Amino acid sequence: MEKIYYQEPYLKKIQCAVTGVKHTDRGTEVLTDRTVFYPEGGGQPGDCGTLGEWTVRDTRKADNGDSILILDGDCHVETNQNLELELDWKHRFRYMVLHTAQHLVSGLLYSQFGIGTVSVHLGDGFMTIETDRAQIDGETTDRLVRIANEKIRENHRIIYREMSHAEAEALGLRRSIKVDGDVRIVEIEGVDRIACGGVHVGTTSEIGVIVFAGSENIRGHVRLVFECGEAAADRACERAMLLGSIAKNLSCSEAELPVKIHSLTDEIAQLKAALKTAQKKNALTEITSHLEGDVACFETDTDLAAVIQATSDFENIALCAVNAERWVIVLNGRYSHLDFNLLRQSVLVSVNAKGGGKPPVFQGIADFSQTGVQTFLLSVKSLFQTL
Repeated sequence: MEKIYYQEPYLKKIQCAVTGVKHTDRGTEVLTDRTVFYPEGGGQPGDCGTLGEWTVRDTRKADNGDSILILDGDCHVETNQNLELELDWKHRFRYMVLHTAQHLVSGLLYSQFGIGTVSVHLGDGFMTIETDRAQIDGETTDRLVRIANEKIRENHRIIYREMSHAEAEALGLRRSIKVDGDVRIVEIEGVDRIACGGVHVGTTSEIGVIVFAGSENIRGHVRLVFECGEAAADRACERAMLLGSIAKNLSCSEAELPVKIHSLTDEIAQLKAALKTAQKKNALTEITSHLEGDVACFETDTDLAAVIQATSDFENIALCAVNAERWVIVLNGRYSHLDFNLLRQSVLVSVNAKGGGKPPVFQGIADFSQTGVQTFLLSVKSLFQTL
C-alpha cells in the first residue's frame, strides 16, 4: 500500500483501487492500493471520510502497517473496483494540529523543565499529557504555555527524516524508539525531535494557540490538559462572552469579578447561617407548642434537619416529626435508652418505614397513604407515653 499521507499530508482526495474486502462485526473492512487515510496510532485517531458512495467512519492499522478502512454497515464494495477516497478534512486537520501541539508541549516540558512524557491522548479540540512527575506547580504550567505560544508565533517548520535505527538512537531523543528497523523522525525545527509515525501540520503557526485547561492526578503522575487550535479559540470566545454577561449582571467590570464574587460568597455564607438560625428558632417554637410533658409528635413543613438541631435544647425529649414522606425520631436524655427496634416493630412497620440511625436520632421514609400521618403520630405518642 502506498502511504501518500506521509509524502503529501495536505492531499485531501485521490483515486484508488480496492485490493481487499472483508465483512466483519465492526463493518466492512477495505484495503486499497494507495491511501491518504492515516490509521489510528500514537494517540491519534484514525481518519474518516468517504470511499466512493460509502462512509468511512474509522481507519485502523493492519499488522503490516497498512490502513484498513472501516465502512459503515455491510457495503457492496468489490475487489479491483476504482473509487475516489476523500478525507473528512476538518477531522484530519484538527488532529494534525493537536498532534503537532503535543510534540511542541512535550518537547518544551523536557527541554525547559526536565519533565518527561509518559503517555498522551488527543481528544476533540484538547489533548492530555501524562507526565513523569507527581507534582507540577502553577508557575511551571504558566511558563510552559507562554513559551509554547512564543514558538507558535515564531513559525517553526515541521520537517521529516527517515534514518536507520542506529542513526536515530545516536540523536539522543527525549523518548525511546518503539519500532524496529528504519525510523521516521519528526522535527519541530530548533525545538524538538522525536520518532513518530503520525501526521502533522507544516509549521507551528498553524497550531494557532495553546491554552492550559487544568490538571489531574493519575497513577501517581500529573496529567496536564490543553486546548489547542480552533477549538481553543472558540472556547476562549465563549468564556469571554460568559464573563462579560456575568460582569454585566453583577454590575462590575470583568477585572472586578474576583473581588465581587468573593464578597457575594461571604454574603451567601452569612445568609445561610442566618437562615439556619431562623429555622432552628422556628423549629424550637413548633416543638414547644406540641410538647406534652417530654413528648412531641407532629406533622410539619419545617426542614427536619432544623427540627433535629432544635432538640439539642431539651434535656429530655421523645420526638417524632413527619414532613411529607420523611420521618424523624429523636430520643434524648431519659428516653435515650429506648430500644428503636421496639418502635420499628410496634408502629414503623405499619407505614412500611425504611431507614434507621443511631441514638439519639433515627430517620427515613415511609408510606402514610394507608394509615394516614395523624394515625401514625398518635400510635407513636401512645407508645412514648407508656414507656
